[in-house]
Amino acid sequence: MNYLIIILAILPVILLITYFYNKDTLKEPKKLLQKLFFSGFLSAFLVIAVSLVGLIFFPTFTNVENASIIKMFLYSFIFISLTEEFCKWIMIYKISYNNKEFDQLYDIILYSVFVGLGFACFENFLYVLGNESGLWIAIFRGITAIPAHACFQTFMGYYLTLSKFDDQKKKKKYLYLSLIIPILLHGTYDFLLLSGNIILVCIFLVFIITMFIITIIKIKRIIKIDETRLKNDICPNCQTLIKNNFCPNCGHKK
Repeated sequence: MNYLIIILAILPVILLITYFYNKDTLKEPKKLLQKLFFSGFLSAFLVIAVSLVGLIFFPTFTNVENASIIKMFLYSFIFISLTEEFCKWIMIYKISYNNKEFDQLYDIILYSVFVGLGFACFENFLYVLGNESGLWIAIFRGITAIPAHACFQTFMGYYLTLSKFDDQKKKKKYLYLSLIIPILLHGTYDFLLLSGNIILVCIFLVFIITMFIITIIKIKRIIKIDETRLKNDICPNCQTLIKNNFCPNCGHKK
């Protein structure tokens, strides 16, 4: 067993988990985060099951080597992106959307990323283990696919938090966007990369760098809002977090 490949498959996941976790102002329960991470594994098994059923109805996707642009487009956006993002979305929504710990805007972004990185970690092992080019695949995925999954789930969490805390009249709109936007991003990622067209592959590099930058901007924006809200929710008497408009420690009313 090549331990270097295993390390390279896991290391990007650990680094990204650490990065996103350290951004959290009020740390979330580790048991909840562990549950979310391993639910990412579960979503991967769900994707495999759905894909196997899908191949029964769409056998043309069994082999996409040298496929036409149209076929690759449908394969990327429907067979891969829609399936994977929907399975991850189900886990995130069911476990965390109505969870009592979801009380800060950044929380569900963190929850979503843990699910996405759990999925990416499992997927990484499938790609690199037993593959003659496993070392190079692990390196390439470590700087592209793994961070990309974190980005997809950042956007998913971003719109989920808007549906929770923003204008409730727009709740359904943001819920739809929490699934649609990651599907579009993921589908674009796969289509540009798998197309085999040199121009589209160059566009892929621009796309992924741009997505990384926008992801960081969104995270900073949400964290800044959280920090402002947190300052307004700290008791001036005893510095305890105020909940339900009064301090649970000294009784100070907000």
